[in-house]
Amino acid sequence: MVAGLRCGWADDAETWSKDAPPPWLFRSPGEQVYPVEHEGYIGSANQKVGFVFRKADGALVGIWPVGQRNLLADAPKTPLWTIETMPATAKDKPGIIVPDGATKVTFGRGGEGQAGQVDVTYETPTARVVVFAALDVGASLVRWKIDVEALAENPGIWSVTFPQFAVAALDADPTSNEMVVPYRRGQTRGFGKAAPRGDVELPYPGPSAKFQFLAAYGRKAGRGFYFSARDGEGFTKTFAVRNRPEADAVVISAQHFPANRGAAVKRFAMPYEIVAGPFDGDWWDAAREYRMWWTKQVWASRGLLAERHDLPDWLVHAPIVTRPSTTKPARTVANNLTALQSLSEAFSGRPFFGIWYGCFETPKAGQSLNESGLGHVLPPKPGLVEAVREMRGKGVHLQAYIQSMIYDAGIPDSDAAEADRAATHDRLGNRVSYGVGEPQLLAMCRATEWWQKRLVDLSRRAVGEWGFSGVYLDSFGKGAPECFAADHGHPIGGGNTVISGQRALVQRVRNAVREVDREAILSGEDPIEAFRDLLDVNLYSVNVMTNYVPIYRTVWGDYSLGHGRALAPGKSGGSLIPELATLFLEGTIPGRIYTDSPKVFLLQPEHAQEFAFLKSIAAYTDHGLPWLRFGEYLHPLALPADLPTVEFHESVENQIVRGPAILNSVTRSHADGSIAIVLVNIDDKKQVVSVPIDPVLRSHMLDKEVKLRRMNEQGEMSDLASGHAEWKQKLELAPGEIAFLVLQ
Repeated sequence: MVAGLRCGWADDAETWSKDAPPPWLFRSPGEQVYPVEHEGYIGSANQKVGFVFRKADGALVGIWPVGQRNLLADAPKTPLWTIETMPATAKDKPGIIVPDGATKVTFGRGGEGQAGQVDVTYETPTARVVVFAALDVGASLVRWKIDVEALAENPGIWSVTFPQFAVAALDADPTSNEMVVPYRRGQTRGFGKAAPRGDVELPYPGPSAKFQFLAAYGRKAGRGFYFSARDGEGFTKTFAVRNRPEADAVVISAQHFPANRGAAVKRFAMPYEIVAGPFDGDWWDAAREYRMWWTKQVWASRGLLAERHDLPDWLVHAPIVTRPSTTKPARTVANNLTALQSLSEAFSGRPFFGIWYGCFETPKAGQSLNESGLGHVLPPKPGLVEAVREMRGKGVHLQAYIQSMIYDAGIPDSDAAEADRAATHDRLGNRVSYGVGEPQLLAMCRATEWWQKRLVDLSRRAVGEWGFSGVYLDSFGKGAPECFAADHGHPIGGGNTVISGQRALVQRVRNAVREVDREAILSGEDPIEAFRDLLDVNLYSVNVMTNYVPIYRTVWGDYSLGHGRALAPGKSGGSLIPELATLFLEGTIPGRIYTDSPKVFLLQPEHAQEFAFLKSIAAYTDHGLPWLRFGEYLHPLALPADLPTVEFHESVENQIVRGPAILNSVTRSHADGSIAIVLVNIDDKKQVVSVPIDPVLRSHMLDKEVKLRRMNEQGEMSDLASGHAEWKQKLELAPGEIAFLVLQ
């Protein structure tokens, strides 16, 4: 943590109570939003929240919800902003600018009609910084922006970290303080005294951060602090979480990278807002706050799954996804064909899809990374095209694996010079390699015309000539090495090149394959949020993980399809039923089943129980599509705390996962508003549970009768109960049993 002016109320502790807002901050209920100025302090407030700066030094003193304590901690010392200046060479470290005692600070208002805005100007010898903090009528979140100007001796703006908040723990019991972070599909972590001291960076876009919000809250308090970037253009940034147990606090921040930062940029006006402030609830409520913003972005422009007409039925209703592979000599076309036919028969000819890895002939030179082509126009494996067409005739739709970023420069090619120019280049002008010790594998810049055209040509060939039903773009939709090439037509470092380049690429690929086959689909490797309108389905990095919470499903699950990573024997053995149940409850397509051996492991006698469960959830999903796959995801039920805990190792990364013996999800149909409450017993013992049934979920009105019905595997409904007020529905579930309840 860089030393500097701290946020917090400690310097004013003699006159302000720790557990309540300053007595002069909030006014009578009649005023909607208003400026606040009291002696040496300035800020804004409305009927929900207020914030205050100290005039003497521009420090943010606090953010208070009405009637509650300061959300900010008095320690650690946390400057509201930090600037890195451009390093002289690629080997040097950047310089640092922070506000300190010598910084000149002035204050202003946002102008007419901006009663809720405070403008804070900080002048240092090498930078002029203006912070804008604005509060709207009825809002609980403060909107933050920053404008940085490099002065005479400043070599250029390299990065800006803003805002930074030291967030205080909410609950006295450390184990109840929790935060949700943008890690993969969503994860909770303890903070403050509940977790060890440590710093975690979550780059966006990247392999970890897929969305742009964090929230720290107390489970017992039922409230906390929300932090989000409202950036619909996908600018590169890094979210940071710095836990400080000694202060019972966590520091949350975002670091921004100006466009053209490699060209000594002298001005950075943050092109989006950060919103931060109090919220009520837990991870789900924070996700719902984010959803209200997310659904207004272009990423949601194709609309709800329930209302779309551009997705083929075989995708929407798919019971499984497979992974054929000919990446090694033993993985023959014939073996994959046998396995795919076996699965087709096992599912009674019900259509499904898969991703075929290693479609290309082995090149005579280069690495080719398991015969994946890597940007070269190579012939298909013998018999592969015939197998793809044969399986398509049986309702099995296969995608061609195409690597979206890596080019193998070790394979001789007549256009090697063009590939060299289209590669990502570092600050020194050197080509950037993919991985360590593999200089011939180049990380291509996906904003370049040459690379985009090459992938368009490969994709059109796969769908048009080879008969594939679509394309899977590997290494797509996430981060990439920063490109400083001056002749690529994009900013020299920074900005949103990583996302804008990939969006342009995939739009071209989508147009090309849809011209050949109007039902051709595109998918990518667990891409970030910014591709939900351009990819038809998305591979997830894991099926489930430690401390997993379903943020994807809550925010955009009814706008976008996803499928599992792998259905294969885990490293530690154990049943696949717990992770299959997790996928099922979210409407995720189970997968991927490997078919490179003629004996599919799930079809072997020793896995009969798991396969029976897979077929059961496939049947329930097909009948329950309006809820599970198309429906709005509501807060899971709080089932009795005395349910046993089940512990298992997930099959992809061998992470230990713990959860209650009965998992559940609650979804609302967009078609008729009915509610599905689905429960699965993942324990190996019978469980008895009392399920809370709240009629308000269905009717949104008090004292209105609702009916509770139970659907079986064949889609048939039977009546269970009805009522006007909340009641407990007692259920007895055998191991692996599913209870599909519908509130109408």
